[in-house]
This record gives sequence, C-alpha cells and structure tokens, in this order.
Amino acid sequence: MRPLDHSHLDGGIELGRRYITDFARVESFYAGDYRRPEHLASLANRILNRTWKPRFDRAATGDLLQAYAERHPTPHASLANIEKLRDPQSVCVVTGQQAGLGGGPLYSLYKAVTAIRLARDVERASGQPCIPIFWNASDDSDIGEINRIRSVDNTGNLRKFRFPIDAGRRHVRDILLPEHGDDSWRAAGDALGEGPYIERAITMLRDGAGRDFGTAFTRLLLELLGSRGLVVIEPWALVEHPAWKRLCVQEIDKREERRLALQRVAERLEALGLPAGVPITNHLNLFKTVDGERRHVTTEGKRLIVDGSDEHVSKTALMAEVRAEPALFTPNVLLRPLIQNAIFPTVAYVGGQGEIAYHALLKGLHRTSKVFMPALFPRISMTLVDPKDARDFDKAVQYRKRLRWRQREAAIVYEDAQSGVRRAISELKENLAGLAKPLDQDLQKFEQRTLRSVGDVMTRVKYEPLAITEGGSEMEPLLNRYFPEDKPQERVITILAAYARHGPRLLEAVESTPEIFDFHHHIAVL
Repeated sequence: MRPLDHSHLDGGIELGRRYITDFARVESFYAGDYRRPEHLASLANRILNRTWKPRFDRAATGDLLQAYAERHPTPHASLANIEKLRDPQSVCVVTGQQAGLGGGPLYSLYKAVTAIRLARDVERASGQPCIPIFWNASDDSDIGEINRIRSVDNTGNLRKFRFPIDAGRRHVRDILLPEHGDDSWRAAGDALGEGPYIERAITMLRDGAGRDFGTAFTRLLLELLGSRGLVVIEPWALVEHPAWKRLCVQEIDKREERRLALQRVAERLEALGLPAGVPITNHLNLFKTVDGERRHVTTEGKRLIVDGSDEHVSKTALMAEVRAEPALFTPNVLLRPLIQNAIFPTVAYVGGQGEIAYHALLKGLHRTSKVFMPALFPRISMTLVDPKDARDFDKAVQYRKRLRWRQREAAIVYEDAQSGVRRAISELKENLAGLAKPLDQDLQKFEQRTLRSVGDVMTRVKYEPLAITEGGSEMEPLLNRYFPEDKPQERVITILAAYARHGPRLLEAVESTPEIFDFHHHIAVL
C-alpha cells in the first residue's frame, strides 16, 4: 500500500481538489475542519449542546430505521447500531450513493468503508457512540447510470452489461430486476469477469433477482459490510419523519429566498474560479412523483407548476400535499443533505470531490433551516493493482499524464489552426475581391475542406491517442485495466467485478489503508 497524488490520476473538480489541498482558501464555505479526529470530536460535542441536542427526534429515527432493517437480513452489528442511535449521546457519520447494480462503482464501497472507519475514530476521539449510516439513494431516476456492470478482463478489454430496462423518470426503487429464470442473468454474470471468487460474486448479484434496485443494493451492502456495523436506509423509509416533512414544506414556502441565497454563494464561488458544479435554476430543490415518474416543480411568478402539467398550483396547496402525502416528494441534490442532517446527528458526511464541491453552496441554508451542518470528509480513493502489473503501474500513470498533457496541447494548436485558416482565407478573399466571382465559392469550399481535415486529425488525437502515440500499443492493455474509459478504476469497475477477482481481500485492502486522514490516492497491490 502506498500513496499517490490525486492529480496524477483524476482531474476531478477544482473546488473539491482545493478542499483537500488548500482548505484555508475555501474554509469559509464549510462548517468545520475535517483534517484531524479532534476537530470532528469538537463537532460531536457541539451536536450535543443545548442548542442542537433537542432538535433530533431519535425515537422516530430509531423506529423508522428498525422497521426498514426488519425487511432485510440485517446483521446483529447493524441492529445494535440502530439501538445506539436512540441514545441521546450518540452521533453519526453519513455517506451515500445511488443504488448501483452489482454494488455500483468501486468508490461506493470506498465511501462505505471510510464511513465505518471514521465513525470508529470519532468515537475514540470524542467518547461518544458514533454510527456509520449509508443513504441508499433509491429515489434516483437515472437508470442509465445505475443499471450497468463494468469489468476488465485479463487482456485489458472492458466488459459491459445492462439489463434491457427502458430509461425514464421512474424511481429505481420502483424498478424490478428480472426474475431468476431470465436468461439475461447469465450475461450479467459473465460481465463480472474472471477470478477465483466469481461464483460467490454471481450468487450475490443474483440475490437481486425479482427485487427492485434499492432493495438489491441494500442487501448487497449489508452482506458485505453489515457485520462491521453499517446501517443502510432508503429515503422512502424516512418520509414520515417530522424533519422530512418540515424541510420539504420549508423548501416550498421559502423557495425564492432560498434560490437567491444559493445564487449568491454560487456567484462568489464563480468569482474565485471554483464553481460548485450544480446549476441554480427556477426548479425547486424538490421533485414530485406523478404517475410513478419524478417531476421537477418550477417557480413561475407567485405560482408553481409541475413538469408535464399545464396547470399551476399554489404554494399553500403544495405544502398541504406534502403534509398529507410526503411519499410523493423527494429532495434533489441540494435539499437531500439538509434532510439527512436534520434526521441524523451527523458529525461528518463522507463524499467525493463532486459532493464536497456542491456542499459549499449549503452553509447558509443549513443556518436558516436550523439544521446542523457537518464537516465534509473525503472518501478513501484507491486503485487495485495486480502483482504482475506492480512494476509497470507507475509507468502507466506517467504515460497517461504525458498523453493528457499532449491532448491539451493539441487542443490549443487546433484552436490556433482554425483561427489561422480562417484568417488566411479571409485575407485571400479580400485581396482577390472582384477578380473572378467563382473564386469566392472555390475559396469557401477550400476553407471547409481544410477545417474538416484539421478537425479529423484532432478527433484522432482526442479519441485515439494511443494509436498515434509512440509506445501506445504496448501501454494500451495496462491503461485499459487501470484507467478504463480513460477514468480512474474506482469510477468504472463494479464492486462485484472486483470481488470476483479479489474476494475478501478487497475489503481487507480498503480497511487496511494506513491512515484515512492522509488524503492521498492509495495503490494496493493484491
């Protein structure tokens, strides 16, 4: 196990990188320092002071978590942590992700393990019980992102699989996976790739047969990490919580005030060259479910309109609907953190760079909503390397870094070439003006052909760089294994595909990361 600078692997989001490498510059946009256990212990103590402690309805939270756990084969350690959460002295570390097929990309596992390890560190530092919570975002409707398996075979070829499920705006919690007898499960198992643990991986994958995506994901997380005390919850199971209703109603009631507050923070970040990556629009940070589909609710003057409807609705009517049928409403990416933090006494939220970036918008909303804002803690980042590739992995990293630099350089050259061609043709037209009318048409055709040829070359540089770069053919299998689709492994490879190859050593590798407060990317040779 050894560390590596993130910039060598993933460009990421500038604000997320700054948070890790230059926290002092962006600290004012966040609620607390995450860099030492004692900093988080201080936040844990604040949660239990007389201002915040009474605001958490622990009885309601415990009952809803318990009812959800009883629907699944929940290990004793998870059940014990649900009971701990009823203790008014307890706190939480929360993380979450969409309900990915086969566990989704590896970083979902890294998030969960980071939350488990951080909860232990906070408990040691503060002396307060600390419970790791995983928010299984099964209210998401991006089936294209969720319904996929990715693995890389021994020759470096990327294997891909999707179930034939129509895309749409349905919550994935309402979409069922095929039944056991469906032939597509064989192809899904094949897509997990090879490895000594492939049969076990296929068994865990097929446990989802006939179940919805949310349930399948919860069962897999509990199978892998429930014995370590991870508590898993889906949003639909919390809609009757008083905090859920309160925050949804508040979003409707204060919609314009909140939009303007978010816009002001977004402009401050833009001025610093650190955009948060989430646009501020006239949509409420709240979706309404209509005919099983998740629909935007948009502000139009003093009234609101639900996407797909021609009729306006008053905010009073919509707030009454939230109170009567809270299950019809789900938060978007900017409201979800407030609801999470109002339900759970959260010391830290574990996220990736993108999540860390958009949380920078939310400090003011936490304050005006009277919700405690936790620290944002960067998840473990890791690449799993086969022993046979260990010696050449650094070469691949450096080669890719040079390749990406050349691609950026080529883009600059391309822009200059375009401008140069247009300028030269314009001067030629001016000098030959009136000499012969057909010349204008010929010059225009010449300009189009030249720019098309230059564009074709740039396309090859962008999409086929290995084919036209020295040493590319030798390096291609290695790059495909560790940077599939030109992305870090953790963003592409499915958890169960990695489990098929490494088995329990996969979890051991993540758990044995020497220091989670060392925010480098880690290389694990398995």
